[in-house]
Amino acid sequence: MENEKIIKLRKPLTVGSGDGAITYPEITLREPTAGELEKASRADTSIGTMINLVSAIAKIPRSAAEQLSQRDLGEVSAYLGGFTEAGAEANGET
Repeated sequence: MENEKIIKLRKPLTVGSGDGAITYPEITLREPTAGELEKASRADTSIGTMINLVSAIAKIPRSAAEQLSQRDLGEVSAYLGGFTEAGAEANGET
């Protein structure tokens, strides 16, 4: 399992408009901390939890993380899921 993963997004995320717009063509992920997991889990849904987690780990606004395409969200979920015990076993790690 990689310690850090850069995900090039299929559709860049944009926050704001005009000259003040900020665009994220990629995000960098790493293993979440216990605090990030706890804060992310306050969401009402599993997708909300993942959005909170991406926002915290990638250091992007939540409004940007909400724009992730389904395929990008799936790639993010697969990477972050690899840090769980079940994910480590699936990757041949123990």
